[in-house]
Amino acid sequence: MKEIVTAITVVFFFILKSVLASTGDRSQMFYSCLQDCLAQNCSGSSQDSQSSLILRALQWTCSDECKYFCMWPTVNWFVEAEIGVQQFFGKWPFVRIWGIQEPAATLFSILNLVGHVVMIKRFRKEVRPSAPFYRMTHYFCFICCHAWLWSTIFHIRDVRFTEIMDYLGAFSMVLFSVYHFLSRVLAFESRSFQYSLFFGIAIGFYFVYHSYTTFFVKMDYGYNMLINIAFGAVNILGWSIWCFKFYKRRPYVKQCAAFVALVAFTTLFEVLDFPPLFWVLDAHALWHLSTAPLAILWYKFLIDDCHHMEGQKLDLEKLA
Repeated sequence: MKEIVTAITVVFFFILKSVLASTGDRSQMFYSCLQDCLAQNCSGSSQDSQSSLILRALQWTCSDECKYFCMWPTVNWFVEAEIGVQQFFGKWPFVRIWGIQEPAATLFSILNLVGHVVMIKRFRKEVRPSAPFYRMTHYFCFICCHAWLWSTIFHIRDVRFTEIMDYLGAFSMVLFSVYHFLSRVLAFESRSFQYSLFFGIAIGFYFVYHSYTTFFVKMDYGYNMLINIAFGAVNILGWSIWCFKFYKRRPYVKQCAAFVALVAFTTLFEVLDFPPLFWVLDAHALWHLSTAPLAILWYKFLIDDCHHMEGQKLDLEKLA
């Protein structure tokens, strides 16, 4: 009898899902639990004062608490019905730790941030301020640190503002990488400064425009994903061609090639999508973990490339 009920439940669920695009938060069990919780706990004036200090600091409201606690019996019901774990409000269910919404992704975002801080210190020790692209590398580091900071904040607490800042932070890294590539290709060419300035202004204006529309017009997830993929593909393709052109003459370029290949490979984690292991570790968190050590490889390439360009600069000065 139980098997029949389960089978009927599964069939009904998938029919409902195909018609209503149902997810965990749209299930009847979750809805009933949520309504009961809101009625019992969130109707008084002191509803949020019962939460701990850290939850209040992270702006977990009484309504949010009800959603969190109603999520788990609903998850158990889905699992027992052999439907599988479902997403709630566009996210997999995660166990909160000290109020942190996605603990693993938060930790790994911090690792990425620390990686850039550590490596820029190494860059400063090994590269002279007069070297070409010394400032460019610092701009790159600042943008990456800013992006990973917002990634950390977003994974601690997902609200509209932190979500947008996370998206824009990631996009700023992609755009600046494209600008970095264009500037590197044009280095030591005639009128390289003018071209670099033109691309910088154009990319900067586009980023400002995109930020404005994202904040004040519409947060278009599809468009945001499309432009990230497009600029990311341009970046990977461009650096790949550049590496292929110079790797035989400049052995250190292999570091850049390895970095580009690994970046492309690690993005597979973003394609994968599965319920979090131990309710903590999902594909997105693994992606952040996989990118953390890549900063070491990239800065090592930047250090060697700055040394190479410094030599080129001296040769050009001698010829002049």
